[in-house]
Amino acid sequence: MGKMDRDVRMSLQTLRVLDAFLASPAEELAGADVHKRSGLASGTLYPILLRLESAGWFVSRWERIDPSSAGRPRRRLYRLTSSGLARASEVFASFGRGVPA
Repeated sequence: MGKMDRDVRMSLQTLRVLDAFLASPAEELAGADVHKRSGLASGTLYPILLRLESAGWFVSRWERIDPSSAGRPRRRLYRLTSSGLARASEVFASFGRGVPA
């Protein structure tokens, strides 16, 4: 898949991205949704999403819509993998904080 998931650098920004997904781990989020939840600028956000996806923490797919009838471009949707959820939970637990309810 890419680098091993243990190679992911845990910056404050990476933690904010993970936190956005941990609020509802099974939910697919578009980059704009993650931006709203994390408050990160796109130039910071998208490299983190790509790094976490290449490490196997996320999977992504293109939204299946017709852009002309929707009146907007398709969005890329991201979702935590089961191993990503486990690793994110471990990271937050190591800070003495459980996964958000």
